[in-house]
Amino acid sequence: MKKIFVILALAAITLTVSAQDGKWQYQSDLVDGLAVVQDENDLYGYIDKDGKLVIPCKWYSAEDFMDGVARVQNDDFRYGFIDKTGKLVVPCKFRSAYWFAEGLAPVVDDSFKWGYIDKTGNIVIPCQFKDAGIFEEGVAEVQDANDRRYKIDKTGKEVK
Repeated sequence: MKKIFVILALAAITLTVSAQDGKWQYQSDLVDGLAVVQDENDLYGYIDKDGKLVIPCKWYSAEDFMDGVARVQNDDFRYGFIDKTGKLVVPCKFRSAYWFAEGLAPVVDDSFKWGYIDKTGNIVIPCQFKDAGIFEEGVAEVQDANDRRYKIDKTGKEVK
């Protein structure tokens, strides 16, 4: 049984490499029409369904597109967001960031505190939290400096 598993695993690896034609060190699945790829310089970009490079490999990390934007990291290890044309729609100025959900994304500023931005990069809920989660059904869980966890609405007000 082990031999069959090993043979099947090797076949799957071979098919994956063959499909990439050895061009990419890494290639994600297509998500929303684009796939993340990593080149020989360990930089990330995006290809379309035909395998054409549509966003150049220039990012130190890159994630799948969600809600029309993707989180990327520049050479200063700062995070921002690009649109499907590769245009930087939110500058790479955050120490960390999650993905957008319900129009807002949690981000970390230079004071190492979490807050929320909109898709233009404007801070809509100030960076004041020790931790912050994504919005689901209009609320997000946050943690304050005293380690108290509670939920907030999209204006930053506590939800009881």
